[in-house]
Amino acid sequence: MSLVIKEIKGRDYYYSFLSYRLVKKTKSFSRYIGLKKPTEKELRAIEDKFRTELIQKLSGKTYSCLLVDNDEVIKSLLFSVAFDKKYQKLTSLRRRKYDIDSMVRFTLTTLTTEEVDVDLSDVTNALIKASRLTLRERISKNMLSAIESIKRPHKLDKRYLLELHNTIMATFEVKNPGKLRERQVYLYRKGSLGSSNDRELRYRPPAHNKIVKLLGEFLQWYNKTDLNPVEKAAFAHYRLYKIHPFLDGNKRVCRLIFNKTLFDGKFPLINVSVNKDAYFEALIKSVETGNPKEFVEFVFKQYYQQVKIFLMS
Repeated sequence: MSLVIKEIKGRDYYYSFLSYRLVKKTKSFSRYIGLKKPTEKELRAIEDKFRTELIQKLSGKTYSCLLVDNDEVIKSLLFSVAFDKKYQKLTSLRRRKYDIDSMVRFTLTTLTTEEVDVDLSDVTNALIKASRLTLRERISKNMLSAIESIKRPHKLDKRYLLELHNTIMATFEVKNPGKLRERQVYLYRKGSLGSSNDRELRYRPPAHNKIVKLLGEFLQWYNKTDLNPVEKAAFAHYRLYKIHPFLDGNKRVCRLIFNKTLFDGKFPLINVSVNKDAYFEALIKSVETGNPKEFVEFVFKQYYQQVKIFLMS
C-alpha cells in the first residue's frame, strides 16, 4: 500500500494504492482519499478498510487471517480469480482433460508419497476400467473416488471423515479402514541410510482415548472458522495430522481435507506433496515446534507455483 498524490490544476488529490504481482502483470487498485493528506493513523485505518472491502469484493466473503496478512489473502484470491478466468475460457473438452490430468497426478503423487506401490499406468487404468482391476488399480480407483467426493458439497463431520478414510483404505483391511485407531502410534522421520536410521519425531500423537474429543474440537473449529481458504487448508492439514486419528492413511486423509477446503472456497486442486522432501520438512518442523508457520508458508508457496504453471501454459 502506498499514498499517491495527483496534482490537478495546482491542487493535490490523495489516493491509496494497492499493487499485486501475478504472473506477467501487476494488478492494481486505487481509492480516492480526499484533498487533505491523512495522518499516519488515518492512513492505516483507510488501508485496513480498503483491504477488507477488496477481500469482500473478490470473494463475496469476509475472511480472517492468522499467520499471513490481508495482502497475502488478496493475492491468493487474485490468483484464484485468474485461474478460474482461464479455466472457464477452455473448451469443455480441454477442461475435462485438465480435471482428469490433475486427478491422475494427485492420485499418483499422494499414493507414492506414502510409498504405496502404484504407477501411472495403474492410475490411468483405474480411470477406464470398471471391473477386473488389479490390487494396484483398486487402490488407485479408491483414491480417485475420494477426490470426486471432496469436489461435491459435504459438511465435514466425523461420519464423512470416516467415510473418506474407508474409501481410500478399503484395500488395506489390517489398517482398520473407516475406524479410529485404538492404540498409540508413533511418528518417524526416515534416515538417509534406510529404516535403521529412522528416528521418532519429537512430537508424539495423543493417546487413542483422547481422539474422539480432539476430533470433535477440530471439526467444530473447521466448521466455524472464517479463516481464508488457503490458510484454512494448511491449518486443517496441520491440526488433523497432529491428532493422527487413524492407524494409517492419515496424511492421505489430510491432503484430501486440504483440497476439500480449497474446493469449497472455489480454489483449484493443489498437489501439495508433489515436492515430497520439502512437504515433509515443512510439516515435520511445524509439528515438532508446535508452530504451523513453516507449513503455512510452504502451502502458500506451492499454491502460487502451481497456479502460475497453469496460467503460463
